[in-house]
Amino acid sequence: MSFSEIKQKIESSLLPILEARNAFLVDVFVRGEKGTKIVQAFVDTDAGITIEQCAEISRELSRALSFTEALGGAYNLEVSSPGIDKPLKLLRQYQKNIGRKYKVHYKKDEEALFMTGTLASVAGEKITFSSVSGEALTLEFSQIIESKEELPW
Repeated sequence: MSFSEIKQKIESSLLPILEARNAFLVDVFVRGEKGTKIVQAFVDTDAGITIEQCAEISRELSRALSFTEALGGAYNLEVSSPGIDKPLKLLRQYQKNIGRKYKVHYKKDEEALFMTGTLASVAGEKITFSSVSGEALTLEFSQIIESKEELPW
């Protein structure tokens, strides 16, 4: 079974578990070709996810995966929030991160550009960042290639 197929099975097992907790899936990674596979599921809620919630989700997902035999062998399962080192992937992640500083990689007229600024607002699909000089940049979510938080240290 390919990693893509394994990822799809994990996602389909995970979605009902997350929906029951008003949580959402950010991403799933599967790695390790020989021996034990490593499965990382990054989940969140609009208010932020707790360690306890991640542990509950992990236990339920582990039970669901053991019944489906989706991984076809031994695996280590890690369920966590995406963390500040991971880029924002979903539109709904932006709202709770207003006020934080990001390095934004975006496209404008076929050109890939970068800017660093504070996430100022989210209105529908429009996301506004303010640069250090005070200039505002409003982008459609579809224009953003990657937004990664700039750490203060």
